[in-house]
Amino acid sequence: MATLIDNRYGKARVRVLRVFKGPNEYHKVFDFDCRVLLRGAEFSETYLTGDNSKVVATDTMKNTVYVIAQKEEFKSLEEYGILLGKHFLATYSWVNGVEVVMRENQWRRIKTSNGKEQAHSFQRDREIHSVTVTSSRDKSPVVVSGIDDLLIMKTTQSGFEGFHRDNYTSLKETKDRIFATVVTANWTYNTLSVDYSKVFEQFKLSVFDIFAQTYSRSVQETLFLIAKDVISKVPQVEQVHLSLPNKHAFGFDFSRLNIENNQTVFQPVEEPSGLIEGTIKRSHSRL
Repeated sequence: MATLIDNRYGKARVRVLRVFKGPNEYHKVFDFDCRVLLRGAEFSETYLTGDNSKVVATDTMKNTVYVIAQKEEFKSLEEYGILLGKHFLATYSWVNGVEVVMRENQWRRIKTSNGKEQAHSFQRDREIHSVTVTSSRDKSPVVVSGIDDLLIMKTTQSGFEGFHRDNYTSLKETKDRIFATVVTANWTYNTLSVDYSKVFEQFKLSVFDIFAQTYSRSVQETLFLIAKDVISKVPQVEQVHLSLPNKHAFGFDFSRLNIENNQTVFQPVEEPSGLIEGTIKRSHSRL
């Protein structure tokens, strides 16, 4: 006996470039790929009997992504994801849930030699803005924002000392080391009344402030301080998850050449690397 216990289906890798054209050729761009997945008990029939009468074709879903992108006004992809989920729930009564997952390329306005940011010319940044919006019938949407591939490094003000040692430990303690990492993070909200773009920029500011302005005794401590700073400065953020791989760069071994190592030349090591993760939640005082 076989039983279908869960199902969802949809369209993935839908590439969209949406340009909002304001006055004086001042443009705002959203460059993203989108995945839409639908859930519903009535979809089980296509799995169990091949009855497709309730199946919304994934081609229809793809077209809907483009139609809503053109039809609706939105200031962030979080808002767009809410609109898209609302459309599918309103249009198809047998759909119980919609998950919209997007990854947005970041385009920064080009600043020319006159010091002015250009209205319709852009340069792409490295980091990715991630968004997941989960919409369910008769419930408020759940929005998760995030950032991927934010590469940062500092060349001092980081150490690692006092860690447990045993027979298998070869790592030396240090008060001064290279600290490089690729920030991957996501955060959830306790309200839908949010300026999502402003929160995204504040998250990056918290990363930069903590990373650059505090001495790091461990990647774990830095991770916690970043999340704590975000939660303290953005009351709409309920929870933060961070993943910080330790991108090692060790001092080159000049001893084999009878040359003194003055700690200015390093050898980056891609693999293996440390990986530090943590989830930090807002504390609510009990009255």
